Amino acid sequence: MVIEKLKSHELFRLLNPKEVEKISAASGVMKLKEGERVYGDGFPAPPLFVLLKGRVELQRPTTAGVSLLVDDLAEGSVFGVSSLTGMERHLLDAVCVADSEVLKLEAKVLRKVLDANPLVGYAIQQRISEIFFKRYVEAMEKLQAMVQASAAQRS
Repeated sequence: MVIEKLKSHELFRLLNPKEVEKISAASGVMKLKEGERVYGDGFPAPPLFVLLKGRVELQRPTTAGVSLLVDDLAEGSVFGVSSLTGMERHLLDAVCVADSEVLKLEAKVLRKVLDANPLVGYAIQQRISEIFFKRYVEAMEKLQAMVQASAAQRS
């Protein structure tokens, strides 16, 4: 099942069958209930995740006890990309907002496969960078809107 999910996912289509097998052997499917965390802010960041089924929100906790919604993930979304950017800890909470199935990929194994095949590795890292940057821009836009709304209320 894991092999088929990897082969069909847009991020991993460039990998050859042997590479997919290596990653699959170090992967597993997590079944989570609504309200459960896939990971939290500050958790170690070794795995990369793919949402197979359900819905997950990426949230940034604040010191005020309120969480900022960074992204609402649909099936097929890749998250936990901190694991491939050299960061040792996650910066967000990943919370299931519906019963979900999540593919957990060990980043060390994935990095070895990508390092051994630099052209494919570059293409996959490029896509992961795009995902990371898109989330960053969207979070900044949300923060800007919140600041503007707060300023307008004070006026």
